Amino acid sequence: MVTLTTATTALAQVPRLQNFQLVQKQNFNCGPHLRTYVVKSLNDSQGIGIRCVKFSEGIPGKPIPRLAWYGEGNWSGSTYRHVGQAIYRGRNLVGFASDIHGNGEYFNGDFPGNLNVQVLGGGSTIRVTGAWNEEWQLVRSTNYKPLPRPKTCGGYFDEYQVSDLSGSRRGDGLRCVLRGGLKNTTWFGNGNWGGSTYSHVGTRSVNGYGAGDICGTNFGTICNTFSWGSLKLTPVPGGFDVTGAWSEKWR
Repeated sequence: MVTLTTATTALAQVPRLQNFQLVQKQNFNCGPHLRTYVVKSLNDSQGIGIRCVKFSEGIPGKPIPRLAWYGEGNWSGSTYRHVGQAIYRGRNLVGFASDIHGNGEYFNGDFPGNLNVQVLGGGSTIRVTGAWNEEWQLVRSTNYKPLPRPKTCGGYFDEYQVSDLSGSRRGDGLRCVLRGGLKNTTWFGNGNWGGSTYSHVGTRSVNGYGAGDICGTNFGTICNTFSWGSLKLTPVPGGFDVTGAWSEKWR
């Protein structure tokens, strides 16, 4: 699993996993290719949420994300869904995130570098302050019912519809590409190929683009990982041609 191997090498400690006993049954995780975190508010807001996190190789002086994530949940009963990435500026890890909106989500905000991100305990805890005030705890699983699959990204993303590059495969998809931070670097995608559903988080390392599927529990039946450099995004009029491990047309 490239994501976990890369993260463990880059972090000084082995993160400590927990099972949050919210109820007796622990029924959700992001799958084997991303790290699963649960979220708690640091200012006593009531709510529940999850973060599916992909660590990259960002260190001070390298213009690539330290981590990228997809998150969803609710605060005080109001739903949200977002995509984010954190990048070093000097010695500080600065977070950028945008809310996915238009699928029934309540919140619709943009956070263009006003998140302070700290990776603690070898990645067992991530603390986000500034515009947000929350802490993420690494878990094996938790009790969480995902939101319905999104069909649109909202106004803060570059949104692309996906088809097979050669036109031979049956299927389609959605790509929500972050504008904030390092443009065209991090995205959330979902769709289906041949009737099998998928969702994933994609981002970049020093060796190029990679992605990890969010597996099961409403997110998708396809569960793969794509190593750094296995994906090539070539800009074309109106979007990208994606080649390598994938053969996709984003327009």
